[in-house]
Amino acid sequence: MKQFSSTISNHIAPVGVRPFGRFKKLLLLVAIAVFTSIYSFAGTGTKELEASSTLKSALDKEFTGASGIKWYSDDNKTFMARFTLNERNVTAYFDGDGHLLATRRYVDAANLPLAVSTKLAQRYPKEVVRWVVEFQSEGNTAYYITLEGANTWKVIKSNGSGDLSVHQRMKKA
Repeated sequence: MKQFSSTISNHIAPVGVRPFGRFKKLLLLVAIAVFTSIYSFAGTGTKELEASSTLKSALDKEFTGASGIKWYSDDNKTFMARFTLNERNVTAYFDGDGHLLATRRYVDAANLPLAVSTKLAQRYPKEVVRWVVEFQSEGNTAYYITLEGANTWKVIKSNGSGDLSVHQRMKKA
């Protein structure tokens, strides 16, 4: 994880800013996952590749029954596998030794923890949930919930306990 985090911070963090602690590493990984999902096929240098037997074995061990597996990497140090599992699209991140670093998947709003859905309904009663991305890393789970309001979009970040924070705000055009 140390090598993965330092690679990420060298490519993502502004000059002079270094992520601290587990929570910030998790936040950084989530940001990477979100941006990777948006930009991974937009010519950013991520290339589809044939995975090593180590990576294939690791994926099969962690995600038995995965299908439609495609592997990508832009640095040959961290590897992204995109696949389908239980009729859900999943993205998993591995290091070169086959250690699972993080996972990302879209989930239905109905599958959010009760604490999260309750606090969302209380805090944002007039906004509609459009997408939910579940991100897991180092035993921590974060949810990125995209809400649509009359004039805005918001991306709300939450842990499983329902601690909400605004991750991003956008005005509708």
